Amino acid sequence: MKKIFRKICSITLVFCFLFISVFSYIPYTNASMFGQITGEGVRLRKEATIEADILDYLSKGDYVTVLDTNLVSGEGCTQGWYKVEYSKDTGYICGQYISLTNTIPVSYGRPWTSPKKAIMGGAEFISSGYVSAGQFTGYLKKFNVNPNSSYSVNNHQYMANIEAPYSEAYTTYQSYKKSELLNSPFNFTIPIFENMPETTKHPTRGVKTGGTSEVKDQEFEKKLDEQGFPESYKKYLRSLHEIHPNWTFVSLKTGLDFNATAITQRTVGSIQETSCPSCVDPERINTEGSWYIATLETVAYYLDPRNFLEESRIFMFENISYNEIQTESGVKSILEPTFMNGNDAVDNVPYSSIFMEAGKTFNVSPIYLAALARQESGSKISNTTNGAKFTYKGQTYEGFYNFFNIGANSNESNPALAGLVYASAGSIKNSDGIYVGGTGNTQSTPTNPPATPQVSTPGTAPEEIPKTLTVATHLSNMGLNKKGNFITNLALDTTVGTLKAKTTGSELTFKKANGSVMGDTEKITTGTTVTFASGETYSIVIYGDLTSDGIINSADLLKMRQYLLGQISLDGAYLESARLANNTTVNSADLLRLRQHLLGQKGISQA
Repeated sequence: MKKIFRKICSITLVFCFLFISVFSYIPYTNASMFGQITGEGVRLRKEATIEADILDYLSKGDYVTVLDTNLVSGEGCTQGWYKVEYSKDTGYICGQYISLTNTIPVSYGRPWTSPKKAIMGGAEFISSGYVSAGQFTGYLKKFNVNPNSSYSVNNHQYMANIEAPYSEAYTTYQSYKKSELLNSPFNFTIPIFENMPETTKHPTRGVKTGGTSEVKDQEFEKKLDEQGFPESYKKYLRSLHEIHPNWTFVSLKTGLDFNATAITQRTVGSIQETSCPSCVDPERINTEGSWYIATLETVAYYLDPRNFLEESRIFMFENISYNEIQTESGVKSILEPTFMNGNDAVDNVPYSSIFMEAGKTFNVSPIYLAALARQESGSKISNTTNGAKFTYKGQTYEGFYNFFNIGANSNESNPALAGLVYASAGSIKNSDGIYVGGTGNTQSTPTNPPATPQVSTPGTAPEEIPKTLTVATHLSNMGLNKKGNFITNLALDTTVGTLKAKTTGSELTFKKANGSVMGDTEKITTGTTVTFASGETYSIVIYGDLTSDGIINSADLLKMRQYLLGQISLDGAYLESARLANNTTVNSADLLRLRQHLLGQKGISQA
């Protein structure tokens, strides 16, 4: 999970799990006035009245060209209406939903209608919004503690995942190692905080050990002193210097109190429970899916630069600007175990060459870009990288790509699809009302197949990317029913894999009631949720399974008794699972039906 890219979030006591600012602007050269939409579902009408036909629905953050800054009076809008142009439609929007500006946001080459456009646009986004703004390392993109950044500290951060720099650094290290480039003259910028503790501890890995107190190179020691590195840093840097004497270490004096920074970062970050269950705070504050607020101890561990001063992790401090030691062979080594090992299906060019071009053009390390795409997009092709058709918030899109999940705000109902909507900016609807960016790779065999097939694992056949199925088709394939916000008709002891095998399983995500993603062998119970490719999510109900253990027994009978006595409450899927007698309320008739089932007198229908 979680990624991610998010709008600027002022740091308050409210938990803002927002990932990246899209508010980088360039001045427009003509005298046009623009307007940013300030509400959701704002209507663009044909005339200046609420009785007029609706031409389109606009989302918060969308931009329109304001053709006349003089408000026009009309029914339904006391402030008056602005005449505007949007996606080749000319119409009127109520003035209270527009904020006027004489600038427009940088487009970053959107709409991203091919893998190349998405990678190039994403590289420009990262370069202009982060690298050139003082967040020029993987660490600083996550933990913005640079007092010289264009943005206030602990703000404007690329992702919420506090482990992201840790995993990205290892991928980069493996690439350089395989390319035999580890002895290149790398430069690392390492933050130093005020009032740092002696050590910080990971819940499972414990406290970092190693390093050396022995001074073997006086000249190097002098450089460390000049940089102001404390002894707790020096012992690890000495060990690295002994292995790689041409590496350079530069300190970044943040001036920030370490503990205060950790407390603040805890409110703007999260960790995936499946990655480290013991890292999740006991209060279990959910941020998205299986992602939760981490313990303060965990945040402090990942914030502490000393824990990563080792060969395989120090690349989180590497300057991610482009330099000539970053080769295409290094990029290929990162992409080999992924679907990006070969040519893309739209332009039929090697992914490795696209990353190299993006890096050189926008002054970003292509090694870093490949590592980031691998983390954000995964190893297998998916909706964010295949151009497939999808529907989000009632609007259908097709032919868009987003390899870095830019715009995938974590507060969206489906962040990945929200990122694709961001990628579609500037596109127009076709005659069917679909925002179309390109042909996409929605067929099992592309019209112009790549010279080297895309594979999820080296040596296997290309993945078949079927067209996205509707929810109704999925349910029909699986033999399930939709009942309001619930899905029913599921047999006891059904596993996730059993249902996926009946339909296009790659389009479905099953989660437990606590938000963690379920594996194929796990049993589905009441409260399990399933999310479809369209972004729609439903709770599964097994009638009689009030305790969500997938079994109907005396524990469920006890729970129904307690509910009827007013000792406990039931809601959502759990309340629905108690409706055994098809009444509008749960009462003694439902208790009787459950007793009859347990006595073998009359079974419970799951339909």
